[in-house]
Amino acid sequence: MSSDTVNPAHDTARGPIGDIARISTDDTHTFFFDHPLDHIPGMLLVDTALHRAEYVAARAGRHTTGPLRVRALDLTFNGLCERSSVAFVHLRENGPGGRAFTLDVRQDEVSLCTGSLQLEPAPQRELFAQAPEHAPGQAPEHGCPRRAPAELVHKKSSDNVLIAPLRQTGEHNYTTTMIAPPAGRWPDVHPATVLMEAIRQTATITSHTAWDIPTDWQYILMSIRLTLSDTTTWPTAPELVCHISPLKGRARGGIDIGVQVDGAQAGQMHLKARAVPPAAYRRMREAASKTAEATV
Repeated sequence: MSSDTVNPAHDTARGPIGDIARISTDDTHTFFFDHPLDHIPGMLLVDTALHRAEYVAARAGRHTTGPLRVRALDLTFNGLCERSSVAFVHLRENGPGGRAFTLDVRQDEVSLCTGSLQLEPAPQRELFAQAPEHAPGQAPEHGCPRRAPAELVHKKSSDNVLIAPLRQTGEHNYTTTMIAPPAGRWPDVHPATVLMEAIRQTATITSHTAWDIPTDWQYILMSIRLTLSDTTTWPTAPELVCHISPLKGRARGGIDIGVQVDGAQAGQMHLKARAVPPAAYRRMREAASKTAEATV
């Protein structure tokens, strides 16, 4: 995707401050659509909300002296966002200051995702320095980091894998290092979204490793909670330290992932997801399709 291409997910419908952002899709976008999906991915909902919150804050005129960074994000997913109709992110400011918001993703009058996010001023919008893109026709530098297997993070292309191979560091702990994408690769994706995708990949590979979940099972995101401890720009991409909790049955579980930079804690994310076997997922999607047809 070229740097002058605008992701249609960031198209907005004008209205009152903190009102609404339309979610649309670009199937050629390798970050959100590495492979065909029968629904709109949760990371696209998150990314739209982050961009919209920045837009609302800037439109309010309260943060004209510098960029904003994400301080906290807490989202609960109530259902899959379908590709068959338009969905919207509704934002509301939580009091004066334009830094804290509640959000609600709605499609066909149904709430699919609810939660809150908090922004705050920072020296730079980026979380860490990204690697420079190599020149066209030039091979990447020797010694580029080895990536985790794409299948284990539910990606088709290894170029879209954002973490190194997983290593076990304790009975219930696993660690990997985030691989920063080259500068300019996904210019329209929010930096916090890139970090959360790396954390999602870490949680996914850890679940396959620690819980022995088959790789063809579908994962349904239930909730994410991210907090970042400061607004400094990290000198390097972080280490992601994963602590797993026991599965409830075999269907769902929670994973805590610490974000560490040079050995110091820089953030924390808790992710919950439900793992569904292929046959059960097909039945679930067929039932959802029939329900949608019945309401038309």
